[in-house]
Amino acid sequence: MKTKYYLSIFIFLFLFSCGDSTNKKKILSENTGRQDEIILVMDDIFWEGEVGELLRDIFEREISGLPQSEQFFNLVQINPSEFSRFFKTHKNIIFVSLDLKDSYTKNQWAKAQIVMYLNCSSVDEKFRKSCNKAFNFINRKELENLKYAYEKGHNPKARKHIQNQFGIDLFLPTEYTISHKEDKVFISDFHSFNENQDLLKYILVYEFQPTGFNIQQEVLSLTDSILKKYILGSIDGSFVQIDHRMSVVESDGIYRGIWTLKNGFMGGPFVLKTKYIEDKIIISLGLVFYPNERKRKHVRTFEAIL
Repeated sequence: MKTKYYLSIFIFLFLFSCGDSTNKKKILSENTGRQDEIILVMDDIFWEGEVGELLRDIFEREISGLPQSEQFFNLVQINPSEFSRFFKTHKNIIFVSLDLKDSYTKNQWAKAQIVMYLNCSSVDEKFRKSCNKAFNFINRKELENLKYAYEKGHNPKARKHIQNQFGIDLFLPTEYTISHKEDKVFISDFHSFNENQDLLKYILVYEFQPTGFNIQQEVLSLTDSILKKYILGSIDGSFVQIDHRMSVVESDGIYRGIWTLKNGFMGGPFVLKTKYIEDKIIISLGLVFYPNERKRKHVRTFEAIL
């Protein structure tokens, strides 16, 4: 009888402790705020001085290859005393103070959240490196989140065709329509022209075997020939080309610049990525036309999925 009595107590205590552990488990809410927004928790005296100036120079720098000025991130500065529950679920938060140690944590108050801590005891090269490191981390996480979103919902047939034809993985958004997938050229497009929105986007994939030492020139020349043949305007004789009057910026195989409609009146930004596979170069290209509107979201999506 005693054995059964002690066993009952043990089972009761075990179940009670399990229930208590579950109750204490941290339940996180969804994060809030835009991908391009960062809550910056720091005193006004730092924000208005050299510390704030350096932070703005790094995080609010302009995105290259856009027809109008658009920033990587928008900093929203608040004083520590103003940091309430309203801000705690924001997607990106950075604390800046004299008594902090450079560090970061994920999912502190919300899911898929980044919280960073920066020490600003001296505005020197070390602090600049810390800020650049924080920028690169948040920048990379934004692209990873965008890519993951399209991994969960994309066109599987288009992905399989691109894998088989070109040997790369590209998660084509379901909003795109496939218009061409022959002659080692893949083209998809999205059109939305109405009284409220004029939005046009293209994603292309094509390849070539380089023949000379000027790879950049070959990439741009081939791109112009592909665009001239396949991406035509509504006016007879009009076609898309890279706007060579504007600078094309290349970094780590990623090209950014402006396209224009020859014999027409359209234009917009493009993002082009190159990948080497054996003796070939695979090119994935994204174009967007969205007059008088911000294009950051579309360009960042190209960066993430191409």
